[in-house]
Amino acid sequence: MSGKIRKCSYCGQDAQYVFTARFRSGGTSGGIKLLIGEWGELGEEMIPMYVFVCPYCAKIELFATEELRQQAIQAANTRT
Repeated sequence: MSGKIRKCSYCGQDAQYVFTARFRSGGTSGGIKLLIGEWGELGEEMIPMYVFVCPYCAKIELFATEELRQQAIQAANTRT
């Protein structure tokens, strides 16, 4: 991460880095997951994101980690 402070896109004040969150993507959802349990998590991927919070307006913003940015760059390069 390049810095622990970023300008809030809503009010322009300094938003503070809070932590890195990992979001789940893929897998199975809904009632079928209740039936098949842990097998429903097959195919899930954890996506890391930096979480910034503005102490002035309370806006929460997510930013891609370096790892995620590199994956996006590679994906974009393979499409061209």
